[in-house]
Amino acid sequence: MRHVGAVFHHDGEIVVLDPYLLHREPIRFTREEVESGEATINVPAAPLRRDRTGAPRDGRLHARYKKNHNGYVIRLDYSKYSPAKDRYVVSRHFSLRSGEVFNLREFTEDLRALMTHPEQTSVSIRAVLSGMTRTAEAIIPLRGFAKRTFTADDIWLRTGEGVVSRNSEPASPAVWADLEDSLGLPRADIVDHLVSAAVIYQRIADPEQELEPYHLEN
Repeated sequence: MRHVGAVFHHDGEIVVLDPYLLHREPIRFTREEVESGEATINVPAAPLRRDRTGAPRDGRLHARYKKNHNGYVIRLDYSKYSPAKDRYVVSRHFSLRSGEVFNLREFTEDLRALMTHPEQTSVSIRAVLSGMTRTAEAIIPLRGFAKRTFTADDIWLRTGEGVVSRNSEPASPAVWADLEDSLGLPRADIVDHLVSAAVIYQRIADPEQELEPYHLEN
């Protein structure tokens, strides 16, 4: 119950929308594919990056549908081209099972546990920009949170190309401009939101919990 996607049934088809995985086209399994019991599809996703030759490399979302005795499962693999590694790297994997329907009451029973899950290693804001090919992110890694005093200096910026900079470095204004334009908020408000989120995490999380490092390079 930590990841939720929208699954639609229409005229025998199954359509999936999963905004977290940044796909630019719907995932659509046709009636024939659903009836066959198994199908795969690939759709483009943000961000669009470029390889060493300058050729464009879209993000990718690979979806697999498979019928089983409980209904079906749809497995989603999201990958991005890594300029540093010169290859595609899977960065997210989720399974959507037909028997696991979102329940708001169950979801909100223990929000503290949900918010401080060990996989929660950062607080961040990610914007998908016009054309859905570029992204901009502002991130505060949380490792060592118990002994830290969070400020704007803890923010890292990342472009859609995967270029990382500290908040105070020369490359950061371009990312901030993208975030301000997308969110309709001034930089100061975005900073305040991120720092406040980190402080809230610090207040509610077990101070003995040690988090894995957040990997800024991707």
